[in-house]
Amino acid sequence: MSDNISSNVLFHLTDSMGKLKSILRDGFFPHYCPEYTLADADREAASKRKPPTHAVPIISFCDLPLSLMRSHLDEYGDYGIGLNKKWGLRNGVAPVIYTHSKAKTRPVVLRLTDKSKPKAILADAEFLAAHTRPYEGPAWRKGKVQKRVRFYNEREWRYVPPIRGDKPLFMNWNDYHNETKRKAFHDEFRRKNALPILPDDIQYLILPYDKSENNILEMHDYIMNLHGRRYGRKKAILVTTAIMTDDCIRDDA
Repeated sequence: MSDNISSNVLFHLTDSMGKLKSILRDGFFPHYCPEYTLADADREAASKRKPPTHAVPIISFCDLPLSLMRSHLDEYGDYGIGLNKKWGLRNGVAPVIYTHSKAKTRPVVLRLTDKSKPKAILADAEFLAAHTRPYEGPAWRKGKVQKRVRFYNEREWRYVPPIRGDKPLFMNWNDYHNETKRKAFHDEFRRKNALPILPDDIQYLILPYDKSENNILEMHDYIMNLHGRRYGRKKAILVTTAIMTDDCIRDDA
């Protein structure tokens, strides 16, 4: 029996069938996500129940074994896709760096993002900072603050798009809420930073339990149509064998 406490699969969860179908059709591309950083301004914002000061463009995954994913389903949605970790490594997905207020790594990361640094160093530092999360702390979710979340338990991996010329990686809160500006960035990510998914990459497709099994039938038909046209019937059938319902995870947790 293996003693590994991590999975050889990277899971991404979402909250609708439409979003899961979109991932299967178009692959992943980064979206800006409001997130409390290590900065004092964000710590102050969280204490006052205010939103984060910045958003970061990411695609988020976890490498938890299926048996430990129950809380993830509750938090992020019970539709999901599990991809071979080799897919993640091939596409530059990396584990998050966790730190905390007393850690020796925290001031180092904060110094690296000092605005007085030369542009090249600052760009690299922002890229590193986008992969860094607190060990635990407040989270901005569904328009409000969750006071104490242990992010370390999420075993997060994430994809952050490469630095785009002289454009800042982080987006401030006001720009994030400028729908036109945010959409322009997302469209650019879709064109330049999409991560395609091939049938052999797919290990699991998670759907919420449905007694009528309509979810399974809908996804089965979608895969047979989409992948059948793109890769042939045999590949499409193999992908349908990855379908499972979330009750298998919840019952095992």
